[in-house]
Amino acid sequence: MKYPPQRAHCRLSTLKMLTYCILKKNDSKGELKVVETGFSFLGFVFGPLWAIFKSLWFYSAFGIVILLSSILALETLSLSPIFYLVSLISSIFWGVFARDLYIQDLINREFYPVKHVTAKSRENAIIKYLAEAN
Repeated sequence: MKYPPQRAHCRLSTLKMLTYCILKKNDSKGELKVVETGFSFLGFVFGPLWAIFKSLWFYSAFGIVILLSSILALETLSLSPIFYLVSLISSIFWGVFARDLYIQDLINREFYPVKHVTAKSRENAIIKYLAEAN
């Protein structure tokens, strides 16, 4: 028996579903933040610069200090090719933990996680959350 071929957009639409963490400010305004969870490609590529963009001052300063100190230490020991390994490890760290660090920073700024939502976009995640909340 031959089955009809699946449409490409049907298969791809299920791959695009992302998980978002909805955070709400603990005040009278009830400001919402929607943060995508999982691996951050921009965090992987830009590392501490991504953290500066997200106002994660401590983590960005720590990342920059680690990278600069490893450059200086490896140059003085004539092991500068190892810097590429250190840089790769730093990029993997930022890719894996960048969004988690951002969520933790929002929690420290009096936001609290309300719900995890699976949606195709940030806007769809907000709509889905507000529809379920009402």
